[in-house]
Amino acid sequence: MKSFLSTLLLASLLLISKAHAEEVLLFQDGKAEPLHEKLKFFHGSWKFAEGAMLGEQVPTEKHTATIKALIPFDRLKVEWKMKFAQPKETFLFVAWPADSGAHAIDFTFNPDAGQFAIVRPRFKNLRQAILAEGKLAKLDTEWHELVCIHDGARVTVTIDGVSITAEDESFNRPMGPFFLNGGGFDGAQFLVKDLRVTSLQ
Repeated sequence: MKSFLSTLLLASLLLISKAHAEEVLLFQDGKAEPLHEKLKFFHGSWKFAEGAMLGEQVPTEKHTATIKALIPFDRLKVEWKMKFAQPKETFLFVAWPADSGAHAIDFTFNPDAGQFAIVRPRFKNLRQAILAEGKLAKLDTEWHELVCIHDGARVTVTIDGVSITAEDESFNRPMGPFFLNGGGFDGAQFLVKDLRVTSLQ
């Protein structure tokens, strides 16, 4: 009995510890308005449709449809599902540093080829570099499930259960907002739902 109570107490402490370690900062299922106050439709024409947030690339903007999260990408886990309504699209995740408008962390994803990569943008005397690459074996997935984690110098990206990790000291600095960018050609449509941001602090 004593052993059972000790095990139960330990399990409770672990659950409490995890609850303190991971705090949900934002959740948007994408099914209907209102848009969460910490999210902004930044580029493209957006609406709530098909049970998700649907963005279409606008020709005059010359930019992919973008959702901006008004949360510093600093020791965070970001999870979401996304779908590309037309083929030949690309996806780009961007995190900005706190002190400038340059890119601090990127990851790219080509859903048609199943290829994705973590990229270090140009930083001080360092050139832009691909730090880790992955490839999906299953290419006919309709809704891709993604997780991106920033933890100091380490970034991990998981797409449909396939993970890659990169470590670089340029990632270990105060971060600004992050962006989900989808498109690549005029009229391209990009859908996002079940967007959850969790703090690792």
